Amino acid sequence: MAIGSPPAYAQIAYIGVHGVGPKTPPASITMVVPVMRSGSRPASTRTIRRITQSHYPISQTRLVGREAELDALDPMLSMLAAGESATVVLSGEPGVGKTALIRELLGRGRECGYQTLDGRAAEFERDLPFAVILDALEDSVDSLAPERRQLIDAEDLGLLATIFPSLGRLAGGPRPAQSDDRQRLLRALHALPQLLAGDRPLVLALDDLQWADPASVDLVCRLLHRGLGAGSLLLLASRPGQSQPRLQAAFGEAERHGQALQIELAALSAVDAERLLGDDLDPALREALYRESGGNPFYLEQLAASSRRVEARTRETSAPVDVGVPQGVSSAIRAELDILSPSARNLLQGAAIVGDPFEPDLAAEAAAVLPKDALGDLDELLGCDLIRTTDSPRRFCFRHPIVRHAVYEAAGPGWRLRAHGHVAAVLEARGAAATVRAPHIERSAQGADATSMAVLVEAGQELALRAPASAAHWFDAALRLIPEQEENLDLRLGLLAQRAAALLLAGQLEESRDELRRFLRLGRPEPSELRVQTAILSATVDELLGTHVVGRRLLLEELAKLPDQDCSRAADLKRELACTFCMDADWAKTRRYARGSLAGDCQGVVRVGALAILAMAEFGRGNSTEAGRSVSEAAELFDRLTDEEVGGHRLSVAAWLGGAEAGAERLADALRHTHRAVIVAGTASQPGIVPLLAGYAQALEFVGRVAELAAVAETATEAALLSASDLNLSWAMTVRSRASLLIGDTQAAMRFSELGAGVNAATTSPLFGVARAQLAEVSLEMGEPERCRDQLTDADGELWLPPYPPYFEVLACELLTRAEIALGDLARAEEFAQRALERATRLGTGLSLAFARRARALLLIERGDMRSAATEALASCESAEQIGAPVEAARSQMLAGKALAASGERPAATAALRSAHETLLACGAFRYSDQAAQELRKLGRAVPRRNGARNTGASILGLTDRECEVMEQVAAGRTNRDIAHDLFLSVRTVDRHVARIFEKLDVNSRVSASSAFERARNRLSS
Repeated sequence: MAIGSPPAYAQIAYIGVHGVGPKTPPASITMVVPVMRSGSRPASTRTIRRITQSHYPISQTRLVGREAELDALDPMLSMLAAGESATVVLSGEPGVGKTALIRELLGRGRECGYQTLDGRAAEFERDLPFAVILDALEDSVDSLAPERRQLIDAEDLGLLATIFPSLGRLAGGPRPAQSDDRQRLLRALHALPQLLAGDRPLVLALDDLQWADPASVDLVCRLLHRGLGAGSLLLLASRPGQSQPRLQAAFGEAERHGQALQIELAALSAVDAERLLGDDLDPALREALYRESGGNPFYLEQLAASSRRVEARTRETSAPVDVGVPQGVSSAIRAELDILSPSARNLLQGAAIVGDPFEPDLAAEAAAVLPKDALGDLDELLGCDLIRTTDSPRRFCFRHPIVRHAVYEAAGPGWRLRAHGHVAAVLEARGAAATVRAPHIERSAQGADATSMAVLVEAGQELALRAPASAAHWFDAALRLIPEQEENLDLRLGLLAQRAAALLLAGQLEESRDELRRFLRLGRPEPSELRVQTAILSATVDELLGTHVVGRRLLLEELAKLPDQDCSRAADLKRELACTFCMDADWAKTRRYARGSLAGDCQGVVRVGALAILAMAEFGRGNSTEAGRSVSEAAELFDRLTDEEVGGHRLSVAAWLGGAEAGAERLADALRHTHRAVIVAGTASQPGIVPLLAGYAQALEFVGRVAELAAVAETATEAALLSASDLNLSWAMTVRSRASLLIGDTQAAMRFSELGAGVNAATTSPLFGVARAQLAEVSLEMGEPERCRDQLTDADGELWLPPYPPYFEVLACELLTRAEIALGDLARAEEFAQRALERATRLGTGLSLAFARRARALLLIERGDMRSAATEALASCESAEQIGAPVEAARSQMLAGKALAASGERPAATAALRSAHETLLACGAFRYSDQAAQELRKLGRAVPRRNGARNTGASILGLTDRECEVMEQVAAGRTNRDIAHDLFLSVRTVDRHVARIFEKLDVNSRVSASSAFERARNRLSS
């Protein structure tokens, strides 16, 4: 495995396929990279970080001054037994008492008979993936009963074995890495704590998250978004000023939406400080200590202990340790170190090198002393309270992370360099994986150390799919060891390519873009295929960041370098340039560059993309006929592409094609093509997956598959949370809002639409326009017509429109017609209804005509012309039916029913409303089906009320919502593989769901299950 070889996971199209440079490094740096089995991690390597359940030491500190916090948290503990759940985020400065409060809550949880699990991130181990969750769960996983282990999905087991060595035997050995490992591993880790808890309520505490590795932050964001599960309390603690911005944003959003309680721990009051210190100190000294500590409990105790030792002279003469705490506290910690024997201090420094918590034998190795000679020093350190015991034999921890930091810094650079190198050698001798050795190698390698570089690269390649942010760090560490000489250029470019790909998978878009630009600066200036594809990928990332103008400049520069403006490379550059102009709604330049691309050597997926963009330009110019021709040719070519051509960063082509097909109202084609691309992508970690999922969701909504829309919305949200793209988040929240509104959860729809529109409040990019439109519609549904109007018009009252989809102007006019009617301005409503009809007539598309005629029907109802209103509404219904949009058709049919009822035509009204109700109910559009049912009841027609959110027979048969979704597909004759694709599940997961359904229904065949299901559904609806 050469350092320059192409990574299997690369999202850099050409780089990922062909690699960079020679397959072996230049002769000037000979590298031997040991090939280790993927995911191997011998149990001995966990000596760095391993601790048993509840590793918090027995407190020597009373919990003082936290009565209010405990009063708020105690009821949460009590309600776990009733199946309730809660999430609490504790924040505050170092030493303020977050850990002590967690320790108290864990103790109370154990007294209640709950399962308690806890882990702490460590300052010097920020690049060990999932370190904090491993710290929390490993011992419980190791001791998990065989019958409980069998409940883990077989595919998940192989992934979890890469984190938990004890699961390796059950998994049948290592499995090859796959493109969707990151997302699947997050799902498996999310479910694991509940599995470990069994039937008991669960308290899971994750402390010191300001030091959490990126993969752990991914998981915490997922836990905040989805919750830990019924009967669980999730305790999270961090220092706000040192936490990753996305973690802080996730905390804030969870609190804003009522999914978490944030508690900021303040300093102790003077009264509480007196209680903590006791009365054995002079009052004047207590006052001085309180003033110097600022009421921080840890600082207060540290200063008090120092005073009790009467070490004033030592404190005055010792240089302080800069650990971000008051100088007096730093001096006090240094004073404690100064009184240690040389051998005990040496062992303590070795422990700081190894980790927190630590094992004495590895700490002794780091300190270069024999383990048997270290036992006396261990007793000395325990006696001085610098370290403490844990619940696990032979595991010890520092009294506080600040103490470890002080010890580590006091060890001196040279001593640390040698100790890290020695630990790396010991771990290698023990068979530790590259990922375990890498932190020590990074801190000890010097110069062009080929062996060290090889280990760092191996660590990066091992983690690339499961923890790409950590992988990027190790690639960067390896790059720093390579001399910047011409003979090493290919080697550096190879590592840059892998680092850029890892950053892209990690969702760190700006950093990935920067590395791609760095690649272009360092690389040879000739306009090679590799250089062109790198530039295109960089521009694609700019599009995801909402900075497409920056990417456009790069594309123009690269295009100008090409001597042949009609070659295939020029065609691809022009295609991407057309995309950037489309985002600005500059239809003339979009058309120019798209046509320029098609006029050259434009083949395969590039031609599909150029045709799709050209169609968007023609829609923008009002030329639906030309747009339709481009869509037809693009669709035909797309169907001939291989999956390899569709995948990678070419996912954007499928998204553009789906948008063009939706604009042309070829909904079945849009659904088929976007679904195929989603399946090819195979993972929510792909950088371009969110725009594609948004297109897929749009097609699902139009064809009336609301349950699937909701599933796609969840997937899009998870993908957006793993990226740093505001555009991704805006689109994902908009999709979630659409799904929530159709299902009938208007409060959730409003929250998601506000978030989708709010993340881009400072930008004028038209790409964010759909989010504003969604907020306008939800506001109208919630009875806020003024807010609807504000979202769709500018300060002068003129219509504000995003560039696409092409029917949006008509939809906006329909919404504004409704808003103005609600506000009592019928003249303004008339203007918008007339504009909708004129624009729809020019477009000549069914969906636009459906919106326009519905707007007209609404106005006619308000004017009292019920017969004409019914005619317009039925015409709207017919237009929507012709293109296969059942929800829109049924909404118009429901409006016709209301108009018919008002005109006294009750039989016709009943027939229209009943048909609309049945259609909307079958589609899962419960908000509108409930409205139709309400109108039927006004006519004296009995309509059974829905049982919960679904009307599928689940309440009779005892199926869960997910089992119900699977059963619906089984009843429709779908295979398990088809169901897995549609619901974004693994085939084995579907197999398990089907088996449980058979057990609940007491049947042994799909036919029998379908019959029982249909009978139950019929009973429920009768």
